[in-house]
Amino acid sequence: MTQRPGRPATIHLDQVVAAAIELADEVGLAACTMRALADRVGVTPMALYRHVRDKEHLLELVPDALLAGVVAPVRRRRSGVTALREIADGVRVALEAHPWAAVLFHQPNPGPNMSAAAEHCVTLLVAEGASPDVAFRWLRAVVAQVIGEMLTAHGEYDPTGVDLLLASIGESRRRGR
Repeated sequence: MTQRPGRPATIHLDQVVAAAIELADEVGLAACTMRALADRVGVTPMALYRHVRDKEHLLELVPDALLAGVVAPVRRRRSGVTALREIADGVRVALEAHPWAAVLFHQPNPGPNMSAAAEHCVTLLVAEGASPDVAFRWLRAVVAQVIGEMLTAHGEYDPTGVDLLLASIGESRRRGR
């Protein structure tokens, strides 16, 4: 978001999003209000609006922030399936650390972290013979499987669904589909 005229910002967007994640970890997503967030970062609630339109906009930024640590490991991968696995593992780790965030992934706003990881993964899959459309569908299927498992799991995360999807994708690539 562009800076508005007036006093210079004393906080940055990344700080606001990080504070929102910390606050939601402590009090839950519903109690993560703009007023509580402003108190946490030591500004007035109006100061937050220099960075985000509203709480909904702020929450749209959370999934991408949670996946910031996924980009570098995904970019080190040299096969599409291993990149898909890395993305699945990254989403799982993020949601295990922040279970309340699973609902925010239902239609995430792809920010720079998500976009970079997805682009690398899709590029690898296309280089291995998948069409861009199929590669993107595989990526969506794997991420949806992880999110679904995290939302419906009773107990520990079960990687069976992701393992089956990745095996199927690997087989499709070997067959040239």
